[in-house]
Amino acid sequence: MYKRTSIDIKKKILLSIKEKPLSFAQLERKVNTGYRTIKSNCLELESFGFVNIEKIKKHSANGKPSFLVKITERGIEFIKKS
Repeated sequence: MYKRTSIDIKKKILLSIKEKPLSFAQLERKVNTGYRTIKSNCLELESFGFVNIEKIKKHSANGKPSFLVKITERGIEFIKKS
């Protein structure tokens, strides 16, 4: 069984949010990995300046706090190079 590397997961996150911002839960389904993995990788990507994480106080569907992950110009440049 092939285990994906951390960089593979980060690239998949960046590719997934290239078209439109997604929540952690949406990324969890799209990247096919756990919530904690998504959250920690997104926080790391944010520290490198590849994404911005916006906290939404009330999600429209369930009323709970949510996070929206948006790609930055630096993140787009990283995808183009890799």
